[in-house]
Amino acid sequence: MTKQAHPISWFLGSSLTAAALAIGVIGVSLTLTGTGYADDGRGLSRAIPQNAEYTAECGSCHMAYPANLLPADKWRAITANLENHFGDNASLDPQVTARIEEYLVQHAAQNGKVMKNSTPLLAGAGPQKITELAFFIRKHDEIPRRMVQDNPKVGSFSQCSNCHNLAEKGIFDEDTVNIPGFGRWDD
Repeated sequence: MTKQAHPISWFLGSSLTAAALAIGVIGVSLTLTGTGYADDGRGLSRAIPQNAEYTAECGSCHMAYPANLLPADKWRAITANLENHFGDNASLDPQVTARIEEYLVQHAAQNGKVMKNSTPLLAGAGPQKITELAFFIRKHDEIPRRMVQDNPKVGSFSQCSNCHNLAEKGIFDEDTVNIPGFGRWDD
């Protein structure tokens, strides 16, 4: 003769089984819809469009920063002074400059998807150099000089994509950092 389960044991076992199934169904549906762990909340599918001309011209010297990292007035100021681009002459044909500026302004912080850390710049305050932004400095202040400036595989903080594996897509999360010669960075 088989012994029947106690009603409380049966209820607890059934409840735990139902909860496990519900969690599994939710997890699968979030993954399939692209809103769960597979997307990790980074909005990869909503990334701003890339511009081949901007990437080729500006990316030949440094990473072509995502346009929505700065507001339009900052991009206009940068493109208006390319003959003295942070100490270098980055002059371009005026028509090329105009097309690049149009792209940057169209997808700038206040026009496109605003990156969470560019919001304070919308009022026009702050430096134009991304590596001099207070948020940038705060996020990088613990990284030793030997890992970036003294590291020939990185060179400078302006070479974001050397350490941030998804920087060109505008993703700078700490979990995407892999410093050449040192490995993954954990704050």
